[in-house]
Amino acid sequence: MTTPQRMAVACWSLLAAACYTYAPLGTVQPNTDAEVSLALSDVGRGQAGSTLGASVDRVEGKVVQVNDTAYVLHVDRVEDIRGGITTWSGETVPIPRAWVGNASTRQLSRSRTYLVASAFAAALTAFIATRTLTGSGGPTSENPGGGGGNQQ
Repeated sequence: MTTPQRMAVACWSLLAAACYTYAPLGTVQPNTDAEVSLALSDVGRGQAGSTLGASVDRVEGKVVQVNDTAYVLHVDRVEDIRGGITTWSGETVPIPRAWVGNASTRQLSRSRTYLVASAFAAALTAFIATRTLTGSGGPTSENPGGGGGNQQ
């Protein structure tokens, strides 16, 4: 992947992430395919080492199933207590409710989306205003110059 492509992917990811917020989970039984973020308790961090990795603070993913004892998720990413993020590829992992200190759900934020879209439009406008996007291909004067005739 070339540098401009990497930059485009990074910008797109940043823009997409900026449009969402996490709100407290309003129900004990979230819908299947709901995107949730589970903050682990101290007990959960200690016991999740063999399943999710050492020092895990937060697990994010889509709900597959919820029962009385566990959330079953397709895990998208795991964040450790130092802020390091590990991306997962949707592995199905049961997370016992006893490990969860706080549960929240991902929601589209209209105000953030409008703000990001406005910033993008302003940046695009500034880019266009500072660049000549049409080419003329030649001199603009009527007399392009040239050699004189035979002068004696």
